[in-house]
Amino acid sequence: MVLSGLLILVLSFVPMLLYAAVLWWLDRYEKEPLALLSVAFLWGAVPSIILALIMQIVLDAPLMTIQGSSQLTYELIGASVVAPLTEEGVKALALIMLLLLFRREIDSPLDGLIYGGMVGFGFASVENVFYLFGALTEGGVGDVLGLAFLRAGIFGLNHAMYTGFAGLGVALFLEVRNKALRFVPLVVGFLMALGAHALHNALATFTGINGAGVLVAAALVDWAGVAVLLAVAAGTFFVERRRILSYAEALVQGHVISEGEVATLKSTFQRRLARLDLLLRGDVRRWWALQRYHQKVTEAAFSWHRLRQGDMAAQPRLARLEREYRGLRVVAIPGPE
Repeated sequence: MVLSGLLILVLSFVPMLLYAAVLWWLDRYEKEPLALLSVAFLWGAVPSIILALIMQIVLDAPLMTIQGSSQLTYELIGASVVAPLTEEGVKALALIMLLLLFRREIDSPLDGLIYGGMVGFGFASVENVFYLFGALTEGGVGDVLGLAFLRAGIFGLNHAMYTGFAGLGVALFLEVRNKALRFVPLVVGFLMALGAHALHNALATFTGINGAGVLVAAALVDWAGVAVLLAVAAGTFFVERRRILSYAEALVQGHVISEGEVATLKSTFQRRLARLDLLLRGDVRRWWALQRYHQKVTEAAFSWHRLRQGDMAAQPRLARLEREYRGLRVVAIPGPE
């Protein structure tokens, strides 16, 4: 039993942590703080699960009256209405708190997607534990492995995809400058999270009736949602590069950096190559300073963009970041311009 329990924990958490690592890797220019990403993951894993369970137990009581007349209707309402509303609602609370307390960390649409994904991976990890223990009780290790293949493999990105839509909406809220339209991305993002979750659960409910055909349809629909978010992530990479390039060109005009440095700042590959060169030469001090310099100048580029868009709250942060990266640049890139 102990070995079976360990197997379930591994099958539940390891795939989600690997997916989370890949999501973190997608953030090429300016990595989000690991501490904040960990908090997002843990919110999904613990408070979200507890709150969602409590809410579902409370809401299930009035639904019990339907069960006697129509079992299918009862299951559909529970799976496609109650579950998405409660689960996506409590997961979205983490994103709202992020928006209120750490909005400076959301520099582009990709950041919102990443934080939403982290919350989703945390939620999926613990939810998988419950389902896999149920499979162990009912059918043994064979059923556990089969269900793990479905939940952590084929459908392993689902919860991250749902909450990723909500996170994208939060990030786009900060991009829209028209006050009358700012809340539109928030609402649309959350509704997309609800819709994707509800559609998957509805199809999963019908799987027991129509079998493999519905299962394949569910997989196709879910991966279509994942593909949309991956396309957004790819597009955002070019948006971030454009903002960094614009800022770097402004710094060249202001004689803060040389023209040759622009090519390095706009390319994640050139950045890593420059840092690797210092590391291979054993110059750890300059390697660390260059890494911090690239981080700070990137954050400054995003704040500069926000300021140009009319967000005056970005001005003090931009001034602080400029002081910091200029000090780091003296160490990282010594010598005359």
